[in-house]
Amino acid sequence: MTTFACTLAGGALLATAPGLASAAAPTQVRDVEIKAAYIYNFAQFTSWPEARTRAPLSVCADRASVLWPALLAYNGKPAGGRAWLVADAAAHPQAAGCDILVLGRSADAVSSPGVLVVRDGLGGAPAAITLVDDDEQLRFDVDTREAARSGLRVSSKLLRLARNVL
Repeated sequence: MTTFACTLAGGALLATAPGLASAAAPTQVRDVEIKAAYIYNFAQFTSWPEARTRAPLSVCADRASVLWPALLAYNGKPAGGRAWLVADAAAHPQAAGCDILVLGRSADAVSSPGVLVVRDGLGGAPAAITLVDDDEQLRFDVDTREAARSGLRVSSKLLRLARNVL
């Protein structure tokens, strides 16, 4: 699996991956890995309630999702001072124990204290962050009201890069 280095530099969220620029890399795989890199970076620029910052960062996703393997590639890496740990969302009813819940386009969102809901695509119930394929580029929208309902704060650095901020 390709290793990503994602940074916030010069006002842009940068995702780089050695070897990804080669013509042999399938577009869908690259898109999935870039989405996972964005989600990893969202964790870097989100503040959770103090009580949650002592445990690993639990990232819950559907095991059948195309994002699952790309999210797993970050297991054990530090994210906002916490170790990234991917878990099966099915094992966490109502997102209990999740810090980030990654949902597909049509999945129902769960509003739960301390949970950053990230939706892959427009549609369905509101999410704090929605990944949007816009004009062949990956962008994202941030709903600060949804984040605040969960007791989360999104960094102004991340908000400046968002396509839309609600």
